Amino acid sequence: MPLFRRRALSATVALGLGLSLVSTGQAPALAGQAGSPPIAADAPWTTTVKWLVDHLTVDEKLLLVRGGTDPDPHGEAGYIPGIARLGVPAVRHADAQGVNVYKDATAYPTRLGLAASFDRGAFSVFGRSVGTEGRALGVDLIYGPQVDLARLPTWSRNMTGLGEDPYLASQMLDKEINGIQSTGLLSQVKHFTMYNGQNQGTPSIVDEQTAHELYLRPSETAVKDGRVSSVMCSYATFQITPLESKPDYACSNSGALNTVLKGQWNFKGWVTSDYTASKATSDLLAGMDQEFITANLSPANLKPLVDPASATYDKTYASALDTSVARILYQYQRFGLLDDSTYPRPAKTHVKPIRKAPSKVDKGAGIATSRELAEEAAVLLKNDNVLPLSGKGDVALIGPTADLLPSSPGGERSRGFGDRNGISPYDAVRAKIGSRAVLTPGLDRVGTTVPATALTTPDGAPGLTRTEKNSSGTVIGTKVDATVNGDQTDLARGNTYTWDGYVDVATADTYNLWLQRPIGTSSGSPSAYNKGINPGLAQGPGTGETGTLSLSVDGGTRTLAQPSTILPNTYPNGPTVNGQYLGLTNAGAKLQLDPGKHRITFTYTAAANTAANPTLRFAWSPVQAGIKAAATAAAKAPTAVVFVDDANTTTTAGDVGSLGADQDDLVRAVAAANPNTVVVLNTGGPVKMPWLNSVKGVLEMWYPGQEGGTATADLLFGTANPGGRLPVTFPNSTTPFTGHPERSVGQDGKITWSEGLQSGYRWYTTQNVAPLYPFGYGLSYTTFAYAGLRTTAARDGGLDVRLTVRNTGHRTGTAVPQVYLGPSPDLPSSIQQVERKLVGFDRFTLSPGGARTVTLHIAARDLSSWSTAKQNWVRGTGNRTVQAGSSSTDLPLTTTVQIP
Repeated sequence: MPLFRRRALSATVALGLGLSLVSTGQAPALAGQAGSPPIAADAPWTTTVKWLVDHLTVDEKLLLVRGGTDPDPHGEAGYIPGIARLGVPAVRHADAQGVNVYKDATAYPTRLGLAASFDRGAFSVFGRSVGTEGRALGVDLIYGPQVDLARLPTWSRNMTGLGEDPYLASQMLDKEINGIQSTGLLSQVKHFTMYNGQNQGTPSIVDEQTAHELYLRPSETAVKDGRVSSVMCSYATFQITPLESKPDYACSNSGALNTVLKGQWNFKGWVTSDYTASKATSDLLAGMDQEFITANLSPANLKPLVDPASATYDKTYASALDTSVARILYQYQRFGLLDDSTYPRPAKTHVKPIRKAPSKVDKGAGIATSRELAEEAAVLLKNDNVLPLSGKGDVALIGPTADLLPSSPGGERSRGFGDRNGISPYDAVRAKIGSRAVLTPGLDRVGTTVPATALTTPDGAPGLTRTEKNSSGTVIGTKVDATVNGDQTDLARGNTYTWDGYVDVATADTYNLWLQRPIGTSSGSPSAYNKGINPGLAQGPGTGETGTLSLSVDGGTRTLAQPSTILPNTYPNGPTVNGQYLGLTNAGAKLQLDPGKHRITFTYTAAANTAANPTLRFAWSPVQAGIKAAATAAAKAPTAVVFVDDANTTTTAGDVGSLGADQDDLVRAVAAANPNTVVVLNTGGPVKMPWLNSVKGVLEMWYPGQEGGTATADLLFGTANPGGRLPVTFPNSTTPFTGHPERSVGQDGKITWSEGLQSGYRWYTTQNVAPLYPFGYGLSYTTFAYAGLRTTAARDGGLDVRLTVRNTGHRTGTAVPQVYLGPSPDLPSSIQQVERKLVGFDRFTLSPGGARTVTLHIAARDLSSWSTAKQNWVRGTGNRTVQAGSSSTDLPLTTTVQIP
């Protein structure tokens, strides 16, 4: 039988795909209103809301504060039933980033990558794009943006946050929220609050100044500037001192929810629990308005407290329920979701009904936007005259992500379109230089189908014995398969298949053994949303997984794990159902195998509701032999490019992350074979680079979205010029948590955030510790000079900073000037200060020799610090240093300004 064929686009086809991106000519998002809709002065208790609350029954009120079951699942995360008789619609909540439902939506670069753009306009475009697609997909509310700062360098959720700096995060999320809500889609900010990678069950102790200046600021911006509809309370347990007398869970934390969010910030929206984050019915009194999964606000628990006919009726709970319902209904009114056609004249909403949603996702617009965002997000970390590539000689393309694009991994974001995820960096480079693009993965996640010559049945015949059982466990047949190559046509849904025999290993090596099967389930209802198909990585009934797998080698059960960075619809040769490419799950085990025969047994139970016909492929890839082959290929080419990621890695809180298994060894081997080696990183945050001095170039692409393959090729060959800057510090071995376990894993039953304001680059600059790469850093294929720093007082009490940037190189490139502010000499010692903090930035493109003079405004708030004693912001007066340049450590311009 033929071996499984890796996806291999011809140069002609790949080139056509690349050209199609340029020729779309479509705007990246539909134009909507200018931003988030305005908030009424009497919100949430408008005349409309008062009338509705008065006319809702207790049971109807309870429907609005707890997640329900969608009669037509869209694959959304949550569903709130409507009350048809009062014109209150059902509302679907979806996960982001992008839109995560059963139908395909554009996969964009993860938010940390977008933050690297330092481009406010990009976030406006991104927000409008997500909002427009969400409306087209039948979604009403999106769980995003995520506003948790990157306190711990290797928290897995950093990739969907906005980096380590509160000013940068606030500037970006404001634009994203206004972009999303301009389309009529509601935005819900997550997670409120102190949800920053620490153990959520251990109380975190955070001083009040640090809380206000760092971790609360993004949420405050979302409320005051973004006018966000709602906020999600987190899983964290924390205490803000001295504001709160004890630690509490976020959804039970009245100090954060009632005192700060709804009190100090005057928030008029509602608070939703993260899923299972509600801990008690009393969370309603603490400021949580709506829950999912848990039953604390269920009729069984809450109705006895809010029903006037109940013997346990409690006016406090009844009033709290009415207020929560009012907050929810007001946002429905504000966004035009209510049908007021039956309301009396005084109760009319006086809001235009939400405009009709697009009939479908504009795929072309998403392609164009995702590609542009991926290019803007890229950060060039090192370039010793090796980039851009000339395109004249062979290029050895190596590494596990050379031919499998890690577009947007994880379960809470859009999976993208399969035909777009399938365009790998190799495909895109091949479209540029044809057969001079030479692929040798080295670490192969597709693998080679184990050939018939290496398989023997228990009886000694070629192949493996397949035993079939029906759903009752009765053996209904056996046969011998020469190979298990994924092209079966005789596997039945719901049945269990076991392959048994021996695999004959010719050479000792560490092997990855892969078992690949189709993903996707079907409800059996073609009239349902997406014709009843759940393609996987979406919410709703089931997760799209298609049965179970197990593997035993030499009598030992092996743990199977999928490469965590690769989405199922990225793998080639999977099924397409109803025009939607579903893809494959790829579960593997890594083990040392010596020469000789090894007993192997693997079992696949195909789910009864599998969307596509069940198939299974058994493949392998030797690690050491693969690395050797990659080094050999590298030695034959003028340039080698190694694509690596951080798949399946775990790191102790506070430590620095690493690449996935064997990838550092791969880079070392290639660099030893070819002095002109470039490394392309696809990571969710900072990683160690023990090979850094041995390579000539490093390009951080993050998880670049479905158009990342094309964007990467454009950047490598200079069609696009890298302009991103690091939104997080890339540490050496020393971090703010080194020698301070109380800050990371905790001591004495608590995690004390004793670093205070010295988080991220603020710690490195204040402590004079050199990182591997600093916050704000990024190279270009051109160079820039900074001059003419001047400051003037602004009318709003802030400061205007003027400087000139000139392109001193020979290529058009993007400059990102940054302004940092030093401490005030006049603030008391009880108020923390840091050596420097970001207070302004811009992004613009300059032609060779071109210059631009810009004025960056420092708001009065950014000249101030939070005073716990005064419970207010106090101005930092006196002589303060203002510095400007290209990163937090490269600041050639300095001046001193007197702040009155």
